[in-house]
Amino acid sequence: MINQLWNTVWSRHHKTKDLFKRLNPHFILSQQIQANSDSSDNNHSNTKQQNGFKGSYNKTQWLGLFLGPLVFVWLYFGMSFEGLSSEGQGVLALTAWLSIWWILEVLPLGITSLLPIVVMPMMGTLTIAKVTSSYTDPNIFLFLGGFAIAIAIEKWNLHERISLGIISFSGSTVNGLIYGFMFATAFLSMWISNVATVMMLLPIGMAIVYKIISLLKQETSHDLDDEIKFTKAIVFAIGFGGIIGGSATLIGTPPNLILAGLVKEIYGYEIGFAQWFIFAFPLCLILAIFTTFWLTKIAYPMKAKKITEGKAFIQSEKTRLGKMSYEEKAVAIVFAVTAFMWLTRTFIWKDIIPGISDTMIAITAAMALYAIPATDGKRLLNADSLNEMPWDVLLLVGGGLALAAGFSNTDLSQWIGQQLLLLKNMPYLIALLLTTALTISITQVSPNTAVTTIFVPIAATLALALDVHPLPLMTAAALGAGFAFMLPIGTPSQAVIFATGKVSIRDMLMQGTLVTVLATLLIVASVYFIFPLAFGLDLFSFPEAWK
Repeated sequence: MINQLWNTVWSRHHKTKDLFKRLNPHFILSQQIQANSDSSDNNHSNTKQQNGFKGSYNKTQWLGLFLGPLVFVWLYFGMSFEGLSSEGQGVLALTAWLSIWWILEVLPLGITSLLPIVVMPMMGTLTIAKVTSSYTDPNIFLFLGGFAIAIAIEKWNLHERISLGIISFSGSTVNGLIYGFMFATAFLSMWISNVATVMMLLPIGMAIVYKIISLLKQETSHDLDDEIKFTKAIVFAIGFGGIIGGSATLIGTPPNLILAGLVKEIYGYEIGFAQWFIFAFPLCLILAIFTTFWLTKIAYPMKAKKITEGKAFIQSEKTRLGKMSYEEKAVAIVFAVTAFMWLTRTFIWKDIIPGISDTMIAITAAMALYAIPATDGKRLLNADSLNEMPWDVLLLVGGGLALAAGFSNTDLSQWIGQQLLLLKNMPYLIALLLTTALTISITQVSPNTAVTTIFVPIAATLALALDVHPLPLMTAAALGAGFAFMLPIGTPSQAVIFATGKVSIRDMLMQGTLVTVLATLLIVASVYFIFPLAFGLDLFSFPEAWK
């Protein structure tokens, strides 16, 4: 599974592959071996054809393929739930089916997310027009515009210039470089996908590692332990930084956008880009600082302190990039203006531009990128760029919103709330802690998008049972789902750092567990203290208009 995932993300980032090959001779050898293996496999294609459908699904997928619809039939036709209508029971059964297929990844996540279009009209839950409208929600177009900006940044290599610029400020100390990689990765992942950021920075990090190790070996005081520690600290700083930074902005990671879409669908409330940034950025900044402190001072403390050649290498890489091209400048201007508009929309632009929204700003930026000419006779983005859009993620967001519409248009939410009344005397902080701990635990072994889609509506019904504001609990669930630090199967960026061979499963469990515990506590503290200030709400009161 890990190798398959690595090959998938690798093939989608050819610039990173070229850079990695140029900097890592060991990887070239492994790729040559793989190529020889692939050639050998082609010579045995006739043998493979005799295996029939054996390779179409793995054992878990075969199980899920039949288990999903069987559970649906059992819950919809074979069970009776007191106080729940047949429409609500149908949505409950569909939720179980979707959960099984999402978590076991029976079909591509985006294709599974189309299931409500087929099932909901047949059950009479929603009309086909209402179901399909969920797949054209404004938040989906916000994500679409954000991805257009990310694709342009990657296409014209602006992300490498930004990352090298940030790392160059880190100084010439061992710890400084590790902090530099953490913050460079975190900043980029605020705007472009976590896995793309990690794959772009890993070759740079590995090149510095090889350079420093070669210099250390020439010293009489050479310490093999320092080699290992420095390598692992750099790899983890990049991997963890990609996950942490993505949660700081509304477009940085899919769980945030899914949360925003679900809140809009269920309650008609729009989470603003600036609101989210004011709340989430301090959380992510503190988590990044404490995580790097843990890596450098406790997990991997090193005897070596100064590494001037590392600084020199960064400068040589910046020199290699040369001056900013016209295209880089154009993309940087669009990116900067868009970020400024997002952050200032609610207190500057809403009274100047009628109907302005974060989605409108994002789509305007995307259209500008497709309209601005480039020096190659084309434009900053072309029709081919549409192929790089993460359509599976956009479909999954739509599927989650369709499911949420099923919850809100039937009595299922109220019924679940009634079942949760047993928890009505639970202290608020305990409910917040349990919600965060549940999603952050499950996301270590399940897709974060699926976990968010399933558990955010449940958090909303828990809030109704406790008679507290639903947004904080829903936010805690979504943030927890985005922090998969412990295993390579939790998120593609963790699979990428594991595939380098520099860290083991044991390493990931040891360091990831500590960061997960720290993230859980920070989420609870931030939601409890910062969230009410950023969003101007009362934690302990469920809005009457939302009941």
